[in-house]
Amino acid sequence: MKSKNVIKTFSILFICLAIWGKAKAQDSTKVEQPTEVKSLNKIRLNLLSLHYEREQKIGKLTTVYVGAGVAGTFLIEYNYNYINGGDTKTYFDLSPNVYAGIRKYYNFENRVKKGKKTINNSSNYFGLDVASYFSPLIKGGNMDQYNLVNFEIGITPQWGIQRSIGKKTNFELSLGPTMRINKYETYYGVDGRIGFSFLL
Repeated sequence: MKSKNVIKTFSILFICLAIWGKAKAQDSTKVEQPTEVKSLNKIRLNLLSLHYEREQKIGKLTTVYVGAGVAGTFLIEYNYNYINGGDTKTYFDLSPNVYAGIRKYYNFENRVKKGKKTINNSSNYFGLDVASYFSPLIKGGNMDQYNLVNFEIGITPQWGIQRSIGKKTNFELSLGPTMRINKYETYYGVDGRIGFSFLL
């Protein structure tokens, strides 16, 4: 009888030590999350655009960035007339563009406290983006008035997020009201970008 109790006791002790050791090993493998931003080089693949971007740290939670690449525009216009019925017009172009801006990240410490990732600037931010769009390389559609614009500047205050989804990949989303200026008019709208960044 005594030998059975000793075996049970050692078995329970061994299981408890194994569980405690595994839990300790998991604690020791936790990655220390950064509490401030870092400079990044990226290839950005957004919906309808491809860019190279350099994000440069200038403060604990502040970066400036500059980028260049090609951006696509896709427009659909639908007009309905009681007599003639509906008419749909489309426009698409692919234009070279350059942009620059500033980002102020604001929830790094909260993310660290909650045990969330902050690596590769994984946080929310407010920013200002200024972009220049040049004469289209490719264009198509049936909206003739858009063929006249060969240069445009966009100014966009924005809110955005970056989330690390791997060591070398970020998911990015930004939204904001935009003002577009060209030689014919100034107009207002909403600018948004969604896509992935591949870190170099």
